[in-house]
Amino acid sequence: MPQPVPEPEAEISLPEAPQDDLVRVAVLLPFSNESQNIETIAAAMLKAAQMVAFESDDDRYVLIPKDTRGTAAGAAEMTEEAIAAGADIILGPLFSESVAATADIARPAGVPVIAFSSDSEVAGQGVYLLSFPPEAEIDRVASYAMSKGYARFGLMAPYSEFGDRVAKAFSADVYALGGDIVHTERYERSADAMIAPAKRMAQYAAKNFVPSYPEPRAVTGQARFVSGAESMMRGQLNEPSTGMAPIVSGGSGGQYQAVLLPEQGRLLRALAPLFPYYNVNIREVKLLGVSGWNNPLLTREPALNGGWFAAPDPALAEGFKRRYERAYGEQPPRLASLAYDAALLTSRLSVLPVEERFTVETIANPNGYLGADGLFRLRPDGMVERGLAVLEIRPSGIIVIDDAPQSFVMTSPVGY
Repeated sequence: MPQPVPEPEAEISLPEAPQDDLVRVAVLLPFSNESQNIETIAAAMLKAAQMVAFESDDDRYVLIPKDTRGTAAGAAEMTEEAIAAGADIILGPLFSESVAATADIARPAGVPVIAFSSDSEVAGQGVYLLSFPPEAEIDRVASYAMSKGYARFGLMAPYSEFGDRVAKAFSADVYALGGDIVHTERYERSADAMIAPAKRMAQYAAKNFVPSYPEPRAVTGQARFVSGAESMMRGQLNEPSTGMAPIVSGGSGGQYQAVLLPEQGRLLRALAPLFPYYNVNIREVKLLGVSGWNNPLLTREPALNGGWFAAPDPALAEGFKRRYERAYGEQPPRLASLAYDAALLTSRLSVLPVEERFTVETIANPNGYLGADGLFRLRPDGMVERGLAVLEIRPSGIIVIDDAPQSFVMTSPVGY
């Protein structure tokens, strides 16, 4: 059984190994913060990273936790400490301001960073962003829907940074694939505020589904992804998100065959029933969603029956959850798997010669890696790509209807 997680600021006892052979991996996270939820998530991410250290059974592999306190100043201070302690690579920080502060110090020192944020402004030049990009989910579910004959879409998204990102990605994907967005509605994130937009949205729904397979307008693929999901993280951490003007409005006319609802939890359970209430035939109109739909409680909502969404392979994700629970007696939060995958990647690369260990060529291996949430790869520009499955909600449960890819290229990925 794994030992208890040490306090982040506790002195680390280095294993009995020659100092020149140690692989020092700094873990920069907000272990102390005004938000108890953030502290809990940070502690869980450290536990997940420590699972790798225990599983690897490599005395040379050393994790060095550093508390950023969730601030840019804290991140800068801890980055300097980590580099002074001989860190070969840095995992974290979590938030964009902290990533920028860490990058400013780590880049000149030649120390690579695998951060858990989505600040694309700091990606590249040795800074990689490992997260759950909503753009990847939108591309996957839109592509799958188009392959099944759904070519005209509606979009109903919240006024938020996350809603703007989803709207922008969905618009680009549908256009490139040859489809059309018929109508878009935006709403403030409250049950009452969704009613009028849903009523307007219902007016554009198709009465019957007639498959259509238009020619693509442009080359599509994961190369279009914008990495990260900071807005999704902030939503999970109960942090505020500033609403922005709609990215997409109006539409091309006609009636939509499928509608994207990038909502989750209680608000999704309030939003989905409004469609049949306003006479949308959900047997003919397909509801599409995001990975937040991967919630067993949603199987109880009749309006979501048959809905599609993209998410990591649930079998792999469940395997990580079981191992974490066996180790620590609790369920991991969603972001814990990011730290596990980052640590596992560095653990695998630590066996390479020093001059090859944490280079762009090895970190951004085009074959990718099989991690806790399935296939992923980091690109040289610092962005992340993920191989996702498509799932369907049914009353009996949530099932995979299109498997996640097993590789990005013809050669085998670096296995975990």
